[in-house]
Amino acid sequence: MARTIALLASDPSHLPLLTVFKESGVTQKYGFEIEVDVVGGAKAPTMAHRTRLLLAGEIDFVSGVHHETYRARARGEKRFVYLAQTQNNWDDRLLVSPEITSIQDLKGKRILCHLKVPCISGNLAAILESCGLKREEFEIYPIETMSGNLLAYVDRVVAGEASATLVDMPFDLYGKKKGLKILGLPERPVIHNTTILTTTDYIKNNEDTVTVFLKALIEAIHFFKTRPDEVVGILRRNLAKRFGLDDEEYYVHLQREWANLLLRKPYPLAAAIQNVFDLDAGKDSKVHNDVSPLEPWDLHYLRVIDDSGFIDKLYAA
Repeated sequence: MARTIALLASDPSHLPLLTVFKESGVTQKYGFEIEVDVVGGAKAPTMAHRTRLLLAGEIDFVSGVHHETYRARARGEKRFVYLAQTQNNWDDRLLVSPEITSIQDLKGKRILCHLKVPCISGNLAAILESCGLKREEFEIYPIETMSGNLLAYVDRVVAGEASATLVDMPFDLYGKKKGLKILGLPERPVIHNTTILTTTDYIKNNEDTVTVFLKALIEAIHFFKTRPDEVVGILRRNLAKRFGLDDEEYYVHLQREWANLLLRKPYPLAAAIQNVFDLDAGKDSKVHNDVSPLEPWDLHYLRVIDDSGFIDKLYAA
């Protein structure tokens, strides 16, 4: 019987890749299956449960936890380790009402989002400020949910309750079909979505598992990129109920856009690491003075896989 590896996703926005990871069959050749849970469910009702469960050994890996590791290191808790990063660019889409034609038009406007966390509202604020807006000139209004269904956010903008909303794909396509526009934002390298986190304790006792897990993740990315029809079917079957979107076109869109985002070689960019550090933890003077942005990262296992030619051979086939 195949062993089970427990993976906790910090947000439903991670599910496109993680669902394909679980359902594509790539893990079977490595002798394991994945159990994917999402924060907000029975196993992890809140974000705070992620690190508790990981340290307790009740889960093997977490997808996410982009900021708390730095604060933990500043407190002396140094067991958290990032092993890989599957994308380096922020992919959230800003849907706006038809009268908004530029970022400057967002002055004095309300922007909806689904969580008040640095990697969502913080990223958006940083981008808008980089484009010349002052923080007090716009309102980011989180309506907190972990359901993954963002239809109501789009509908509120359509109804005139807000001027814009930040959404994950494929809700950008739903918004366009409702008459909203996607307002282009500058590219921003940042650690986002599926970041693989575990602990030094787990690595010490499960080095072989770490290696096969990373290999299977790399193969899942390859599957996502190179087998679009199968991926569309997997996404639709597994996510339509959660998203409230059944039409196939949404999952064709989701596959196409994510295939462009996902990294063949899941290394983080230095700029992405610096940006995620600066968003939150780096603003704490103790963290800023005592912890380097690179400290929680250990890319050794990924590097060994890469140097073996594994990834290059996968894409050459």
